[in-house]
Amino acid sequence: MAGIYLVRHGQAGFGKLNYDQLSDTGHLQGELVGKSLALRGIEAGMVVHGAMQRHRETMQGAQKHWHTFGPVSEMAGFNEFDSDDVIACAYPQFKNKAVLGAWILAQPNKRKAFQELFANAVERWTSGNHDSDYLESWAAFTGRVTAALEELLTRAEGKHVVVFTSGGPITAIAQQCLGLSHDKAFDMNWTLLNGGITQLLYNSKGKVSLASFNEQQHLAQAGKHFLTYR
Repeated sequence: MAGIYLVRHGQAGFGKLNYDQLSDTGHLQGELVGKSLALRGIEAGMVVHGAMQRHRETMQGAQKHWHTFGPVSEMAGFNEFDSDDVIACAYPQFKNKAVLGAWILAQPNKRKAFQELFANAVERWTSGNHDSDYLESWAAFTGRVTAALEELLTRAEGKHVVVFTSGGPITAIAQQCLGLSHDKAFDMNWTLLNGGITQLLYNSKGKVSLASFNEQQHLAQAGKHFLTYR
């Protein structure tokens, strides 16, 4: 069986105008991923990244220390869902990101306040009760990720693959492998670390199994400050 390694991007720019860019910590997390892949001796027949800046930057950091890989390609199917839209549909007063930013800055515990708001918005999104409100419903999102994985399996031709992506696609794939409900899937999502590695195994018949989830030893060994979630 061959492996597909799903790498969650490094820490992004929370609270910045461009969230999609990595923070200084995020760039270093990408390098730690590369060191881990090199230490494992992963020889990837191909490398894939989503179409987001944070995906590419994480891959580039990893490639500073990991060099045994084949062609690199972009697959937008592994992009994260539109969190701005998910929040705006649940909280119309925050359709303007500047208003949301001002609200966050006014909170005593900014990260906790945002997490609670975001969790409520995601619960509404995944419920399936308001699908027509969203640019991309939960069902459409998981279908898009599933289609990307199926395409990847066809292109991989039995070789190891490393995919640089986000927490949402990793959650959708884990849900599919384990047959989880939406709420249980997002219980897993909240635990995903920046730079964490999730491993899938697949065979020639297209059967995919979850071998490991959110591996983080490479982060923890480098220091607690590398254990970040957003």
